[in-house]
Amino acid sequence: MKKLTAILVALCLTLALAGCGSGESSSEKEESKPSESVTQTTPKETDSLSEDTSSEVEQTVESKLPALAEKLAADYPEVFTGSALYGSAVFEKNCKKLFACEATDLKDGMIIFSNGGGIADEVSVVYPADGNAQGQTKMLEARKEIRYGDFNGYVPEELPKIEAGKVFTVGDAAVLIISDDADAIEKTVREILG
Repeated sequence: MKKLTAILVALCLTLALAGCGSGESSSEKEESKPSESVTQTTPKETDSLSEDTSSEVEQTVESKLPALAEKLAADYPEVFTGSALYGSAVFEKNCKKLFACEATDLKDGMIIFSNGGGIADEVSVVYPADGNAQGQTKMLEARKEIRYGDFNGYVPEELPKIEAGKVFTVGDAAVLIISDDADAIEKTVREILG
Protein backbone atom coordinates (compact mmCIF):
# COMPACT_ATOMS: atom_id res chain seq x y z
CA MET A 1 0.00 0.00 0.00
CA LYS A 2 2.85 2.36 0.82
CA LYS A 3 4.48 1.58 -2.52
CA LEU A 4 1.27 2.29 -4.41
CA THR A 5 0.79 5.53 -2.48
CA ALA A 6 4.36 6.49 -3.39
CA ILE A 7 3.64 5.68 -7.03
CA LEU A 8 0.54 7.85 -7.01
CA VAL A 9 2.44 10.72 -5.36
CA ALA A 10 5.19 10.35 -7.96
CA LEU A 11 2.56 10.43 -10.71
CA CYS A 12 1.05 13.66 -9.32
CA LEU A 13 4.49 15.27 -9.04
CA THR A 14 5.36 14.16 -12.57
CA LEU A 15 2.17 15.63 -13.96
CA ALA A 16 2.83 18.88 -12.10
CA LEU A 17 6.38 19.05 -13.45
CA ALA A 18 5.17 18.23 -16.97
CA GLY A 19 2.74 21.15 -16.74
CA CYS A 20 5.58 23.47 -15.74
CA GLY A 21 7.60 22.54 -18.83
CA SER A 22 10.55 20.88 -17.18
CA GLY A 23 12.29 20.53 -20.54
CA GLU A 24 13.24 16.92 -19.85
CA SER A 25 12.75 14.56 -22.75
CA SER A 26 10.89 11.32 -22.14
CA SER A 27 14.13 9.34 -22.54
CA GLU A 28 15.76 11.45 -19.80
CA LYS A 29 12.75 10.78 -17.55
CA GLU A 30 13.04 7.02 -18.19
CA GLU A 31 16.67 7.04 -17.06
CA SER A 32 15.95 8.89 -13.81
CA LYS A 33 12.94 6.90 -12.66
CA PRO A 34 13.09 5.00 -9.38
CA SER A 35 12.02 1.40 -9.74
CA GLU A 36 10.36 -1.35 -7.77
CA SER A 37 10.61 -5.11 -8.18
CA VAL A 38 8.04 -6.90 -10.28
CA THR A 39 8.56 -10.55 -10.98
CA GLN A 40 6.26 -13.02 -12.65
CA THR A 41 2.66 -13.28 -13.72
CA THR A 42 2.78 -16.97 -14.51
CA PRO A 43 5.23 -19.73 -13.63
CA LYS A 44 6.44 -19.99 -17.24
CA GLU A 45 6.92 -16.23 -17.65
CA THR A 46 9.55 -15.86 -14.91
CA ASP A 47 12.49 -15.08 -17.18
CA SER A 48 10.66 -12.78 -19.56
CA LEU A 49 9.20 -10.11 -17.28
CA SER A 50 11.33 -7.09 -16.55
CA GLU A 51 12.61 -6.75 -13.00
CA ASP A 52 12.21 -2.97 -13.17
CA THR A 53 8.93 -1.15 -13.43
CA SER A 54 8.48 2.55 -13.53
CA SER A 55 7.08 4.37 -10.54
CA GLU A 56 6.21 7.19 -12.91
CA VAL A 57 3.18 6.04 -14.85
CA GLU A 58 2.16 8.13 -17.82
CA GLN A 59 -1.58 7.69 -17.51
CA THR A 60 -4.36 10.00 -18.32
CA VAL A 61 -5.70 11.87 -15.31
CA GLU A 62 -9.12 10.27 -15.87
CA SER A 63 -7.83 6.71 -15.39
CA LYS A 64 -9.53 4.83 -12.57
CA LEU A 65 -7.10 1.93 -12.75
CA PRO A 66 -4.56 3.20 -10.17
CA ALA A 67 -7.41 3.50 -7.65
CA LEU A 68 -8.59 -0.02 -8.53
CA ALA A 69 -5.07 -1.45 -8.17
CA GLU A 70 -4.64 0.29 -4.81
CA LYS A 71 -8.01 -0.99 -3.53
CA LEU A 72 -7.31 -4.59 -4.58
CA ALA A 73 -3.81 -4.52 -3.09
CA ALA A 74 -5.26 -3.18 0.18
CA ASP A 75 -8.10 -5.71 0.26
CA TYR A 76 -5.89 -8.70 -0.65
CA PRO A 77 -2.36 -7.83 0.55
CA GLU A 78 -1.21 -11.44 0.75
CA VAL A 79 -2.35 -12.21 -2.80
CA PHE A 80 -1.92 -9.11 -4.97
CA THR A 81 1.71 -8.20 -4.47
CA GLY A 82 2.64 -7.05 -7.97
CA SER A 83 1.09 -4.82 -10.59
CA ALA A 84 1.79 -3.11 -13.88
CA LEU A 85 -0.16 -0.15 -15.21
CA TYR A 86 -0.51 1.16 -18.74
CA GLY A 87 2.32 3.53 -19.55
CA SER A 88 4.90 1.74 -17.40
CA ALA A 89 7.88 0.08 -19.04
CA VAL A 90 6.96 -3.36 -17.70
CA PHE A 91 3.38 -3.09 -19.02
CA GLU A 92 4.52 -2.02 -22.48
CA LYS A 93 7.25 -4.68 -22.62
CA ASN A 94 4.86 -7.50 -21.70
CA CYS A 95 1.61 -6.32 -23.28
CA LYS A 96 1.80 -8.60 -26.32
CA LYS A 97 2.60 -11.68 -24.21
CA LEU A 98 -0.07 -10.94 -21.61
CA PHE A 99 -2.87 -9.50 -23.73
CA ALA A 100 -2.06 -10.58 -27.32
CA CYS A 101 -1.84 -6.98 -28.50
CA GLU A 102 0.57 -4.07 -28.59
CA ALA A 103 0.37 -1.34 -25.96
CA THR A 104 -0.55 1.05 -28.78
CA ASP A 105 -3.71 -1.04 -29.37
CA LEU A 106 -4.90 0.00 -25.90
CA LYS A 107 -5.81 3.33 -24.37
CA ASP A 108 -5.45 2.10 -20.78
CA GLY A 109 -4.86 -1.13 -18.88
CA MET A 110 -3.48 -2.88 -15.83
CA ILE A 111 -2.67 -6.24 -14.35
CA ILE A 112 -2.42 -6.98 -10.64
CA PHE A 113 -1.09 -10.38 -9.60
CA SER A 114 0.91 -12.41 -7.10
CA ASN A 115 4.69 -11.99 -7.29
CA GLY A 116 5.33 -15.25 -5.47
CA GLY A 117 4.53 -17.77 -8.17
CA GLY A 118 2.33 -20.72 -7.39
CA ILE A 119 -0.72 -18.45 -7.02
CA ALA A 120 -2.81 -17.96 -10.15
CA ASP A 121 -4.76 -14.93 -8.89
CA GLU A 122 -4.85 -11.95 -11.21
CA VAL A 123 -7.07 -9.11 -12.25
CA SER A 124 -6.48 -7.75 -15.74
CA VAL A 125 -8.33 -4.75 -17.18
CA VAL A 126 -7.78 -3.49 -20.71
CA TYR A 127 -9.36 -0.62 -22.60
CA PRO A 128 -8.96 -1.27 -26.35
CA ALA A 129 -8.13 1.87 -28.33
CA ASP A 130 -10.87 1.00 -30.82
CA GLY A 131 -13.46 0.70 -28.03
CA ASN A 132 -14.22 -2.95 -28.88
CA ALA A 133 -14.22 -4.37 -25.34
CA GLN A 134 -16.28 -7.37 -26.44
CA GLY A 135 -13.58 -8.35 -28.93
CA GLN A 136 -10.95 -8.02 -26.22
CA THR A 137 -12.86 -10.47 -23.98
CA LYS A 138 -11.98 -13.24 -26.46
CA MET A 139 -8.32 -12.48 -25.87
CA LEU A 140 -8.85 -12.59 -22.09
CA GLU A 141 -10.58 -15.98 -22.44
CA ALA A 142 -7.50 -17.16 -24.32
CA ARG A 143 -5.31 -15.76 -21.54
CA LYS A 144 -7.31 -17.77 -19.01
CA GLU A 145 -6.63 -20.94 -21.03
CA ILE A 146 -2.92 -20.13 -21.13
CA ARG A 147 -2.92 -19.67 -17.34
CA TYR A 148 -4.61 -23.06 -17.01
CA GLY A 149 -1.87 -24.65 -19.09
CA ASP A 150 0.83 -22.87 -17.07
CA PHE A 151 -0.50 -24.20 -13.76
CA ASN A 152 -1.50 -27.68 -14.96
CA GLY A 153 1.12 -30.00 -13.52
CA TYR A 154 2.81 -27.10 -11.70
CA VAL A 155 0.24 -26.20 -9.03
CA PRO A 156 -2.89 -28.22 -9.90
CA GLU A 157 -4.69 -26.90 -6.80
CA GLU A 158 -5.02 -23.57 -8.64
CA LEU A 159 -6.81 -25.07 -11.67
CA PRO A 160 -10.41 -24.84 -10.32
CA LYS A 161 -9.86 -21.15 -9.59
CA ILE A 162 -8.62 -20.56 -13.13
CA GLU A 163 -11.49 -22.57 -14.66
CA ALA A 164 -13.98 -20.46 -12.69
CA GLY A 165 -12.24 -17.24 -13.77
CA LYS A 166 -14.55 -14.45 -14.88
CA VAL A 167 -14.30 -12.50 -18.13
CA PHE A 168 -16.72 -9.62 -18.68
CA THR A 169 -16.99 -6.02 -19.80
CA VAL A 170 -17.55 -2.83 -17.83
CA GLY A 171 -18.24 0.06 -20.17
CA ASP A 172 -15.46 -0.03 -22.76
CA ALA A 173 -13.14 -2.15 -20.59
CA ALA A 174 -12.60 -5.91 -20.79
CA VAL A 175 -11.87 -7.59 -17.45
CA LEU A 176 -10.39 -10.94 -16.36
CA ILE A 177 -10.59 -12.05 -12.73
CA ILE A 178 -8.94 -15.21 -11.44
CA SER A 179 -9.50 -15.50 -7.70
CA ASP A 180 -11.24 -17.55 -5.03
CA ASP A 181 -13.05 -14.31 -4.21
CA ALA A 182 -13.99 -13.43 -7.80
CA ASP A 183 -17.55 -12.30 -6.98
CA ALA A 184 -16.38 -9.73 -4.43
CA ILE A 185 -13.59 -8.53 -6.73
CA GLU A 186 -16.07 -8.19 -9.60
CA LYS A 187 -18.24 -6.01 -7.38
CA THR A 188 -15.24 -3.80 -6.56
CA VAL A 189 -14.27 -3.56 -10.24
CA ARG A 190 -17.79 -2.56 -11.25
CA GLU A 191 -18.03 0.01 -8.43
CA ILE A 192 -14.74 1.70 -9.35
CA LEU A 193 -14.89 1.43 -13.14
CA GLY A 194 -18.67 1.64 -13.59
